[in-house]
Amino acid sequence: MPRLVHDTSAMLDAAVRLLAATGSADGITVAGVIREAGVSSGSVYHRFPTRAALLAAVWNRAAESFHAELYDLFSGEPVAAAATLGSRTVSWCRAQPENARVLLAGLGSFEPASWPEESRTRREAEQARWDEHVRGLVTGLKRVTGRSTAEILLVAVDLPYAAVRRYLSAGREIPASLDGIVEHLIRSQLTP
Repeated sequence: MPRLVHDTSAMLDAAVRLLAATGSADGITVAGVIREAGVSSGSVYHRFPTRAALLAAVWNRAAESFHAELYDLFSGEPVAAAATLGSRTVSWCRAQPENARVLLAGLGSFEPASWPEESRTRREAEQARWDEHVRGLVTGLKRVTGRSTAEILLVAVDLPYAAVRRYLSAGREIPASLDGIVEHLIRSQLTP
């Protein structure tokens, strides 16, 4: 009799639904994933031998998905790049609210110190790549705007997150108009 193979993505999707339902990464448990995904315990434990491995996979998938959507947007004229990045941050959060809630919960709530070494290394490499892109954008924006790093980060990085936080935290849909509002605010604040 052939073995039934369960999709890892379906298990991670179940974990993300648990976070959305409980409002916290504490709501993600192996038993909960087994129930939510309708899979056997062996299927889950085969892929995620510990809860820490499961939490790591949930975080890494969400962060990598978000970053992959935006990496190509860092190039070009810095003000335009920052405005487009802000707008796309909002649209990504609207398209993937469950994964956006993972990121909103914050890395610390996923207990990264307990992750398997491979998962920590993967997260650190991805974060280093992301940070390099952000540093490059900040450097370009400082050059063309004369603004400080703190001002640039507040406008280009913090503003999009703040715009979506109120909707994600309340479990409400992000309005379609928010992309354009965020893009306009970033552009107007950074245009020299």
